[in-house]
Amino acid sequence: MQPSPLQPTTLTLSGERLRVTYELTGDSDRTTAIAEQLVIEQTIEFPPELVPDDDILGQILGRIESSTTIDNGIRIQVSYAEEIVGGQLPQLLNVLFGNMSMVPGVKVVDVELPDSLKRAFPGPRHGLAGLRHRFGVESGPLLATALKPMGTPIDRLASLAGQMAVGGISLIKDDHSFATQPFADFRQRVVAIADAVNSADSGSIYLPALNVPMDELPAAATFALEAGAGGLLVLPGIFGFDTMRWLSQHTPDHTVIMSHPALLGSFVASRESGFSHSVMFGQIPRLAGADVSIFPNYGGRFAFPQDDCAAIAQACTAPDSTMRPAWPCPAGGMSVERVPNMVRFYGVDTCLLIGGDLYRGSIAEQAERIAEALRHIETEETTA
Repeated sequence: MQPSPLQPTTLTLSGERLRVTYELTGDSDRTTAIAEQLVIEQTIEFPPELVPDDDILGQILGRIESSTTIDNGIRIQVSYAEEIVGGQLPQLLNVLFGNMSMVPGVKVVDVELPDSLKRAFPGPRHGLAGLRHRFGVESGPLLATALKPMGTPIDRLASLAGQMAVGGISLIKDDHSFATQPFADFRQRVVAIADAVNSADSGSIYLPALNVPMDELPAAATFALEAGAGGLLVLPGIFGFDTMRWLSQHTPDHTVIMSHPALLGSFVASRESGFSHSVMFGQIPRLAGADVSIFPNYGGRFAFPQDDCAAIAQACTAPDSTMRPAWPCPAGGMSVERVPNMVRFYGVDTCLLIGGDLYRGSIAEQAERIAEALRHIETEETTA
């Protein structure tokens, strides 16, 4: 064998490491081989036998810190040197699952970042306390809704939005499929709906969907906020989580960032591959600056498993010394009747997104029914 042209490398690193938990599916031979492949693919992507016995092998190559047998394989925790992330979100996602996302039977189930690395990411600008103060909601959940359906004339959408604001819905967002369409030009729609919501003088805000081509996105965000929108609905599965991170750091301080799960479902659909629900809809949006993270509720149209919904909420709100908590926002098939059960399940630090069901009759009457349900829950808690 010819000698490697590489020379021993000396690196000065902090010793801080991020830790990622993976579940590997298969028999022991397969999972052992995948684990060995994983630490290479996610770091040096190079034959380790060709690397001199130096700091690349000793510090850059991923380390398997623990391994536990589970029903269908193993669960391993792998650590990576903080420096290989470089304090950048795209590279963090690459380190978590870049090449190994193409290997079946590998799932990212948890991520632990050292505080020194978390400080590189913005986290939610407002968080739980910030939005409670913003909307004057001292206790109980926040309420959100979506303007629907696609094809509704702009003046009618604006009228509906105004009624929702009067009814006490704090966050009024576009349907995520609203774009620039022949029947609803983005700029005309944003101006009309923002005016209607702000004219209600209820403290509610309008969040237009930034569903525009990438080269138009910065200008569209600026236009929307200058037109009176109080926040932005961002689709990180389509535009990228780092785009959401950029928006959270380059828009006015009052801007509320709401993350929508469009196109992210395929990352969690398999029980054996992809990401856990808590990482995809809790940890990553929170790191990327989402104040509110929408996810499909259990028992709704998409029916995420109940345990996974609870794990998303926990990941959004878990105490953290470096970043604010995000609001978990269950949605999809939500109804007025389910409000009490949802609050009991998720707790009061939850944003309930009720869409189509709000249109079953008078919006004012439906909004009052929600308010009455919440008052009843508060009474229960007071007398318990």
